[in-house]
Amino acid sequence: MSWKFKFAFVALVALAIFIGLAALVNSYNYSIGTRTGIIDKLSTKGFICWTREGQLALANFAKSDSLTQNKGAIDNTFYFSVPDKTIEKELEAIPPGSAVSLEYHQKLFPLALPLPLLCHRRTEYEIVGVKLAPAYTPAVPAPARP
Repeated sequence: MSWKFKFAFVALVALAIFIGLAALVNSYNYSIGTRTGIIDKLSTKGFICWTREGQLALANFAKSDSLTQNKGAIDNTFYFSVPDKTIEKELEAIPPGSAVSLEYHQKLFPLALPLPLLCHRRTEYEIVGVKLAPAYTPAVPAPARP
């Protein structure tokens, strides 16, 4: 066998192992949860590998010294990817400004390689469920009676 054939064979085996490991890691969920907020942005991103990405504006929370060390702004944005077309249609049907709860699966790392079966998301959060959330109304204490 020539050295070119050996090199091509080793390169193909290495690529197959890489794709297999990436697919295996892609099937593992690091965490599963729900985030509630208002959808701020939903867009399609990519050059060769087109993915559906979005941003969820989370409820504001108080900033304290324990949350930041440099007293900078805290980002209340949840960045997510939508790999499923049915979930994408559900998100598009949500009325603008409505509170929504997104069920997600967090993966170990973003996966946006322009290779077959590896072009799913640009963030580590995949949205797997959508439902309208009840409108948030802060509890107001009743006035004290004299």
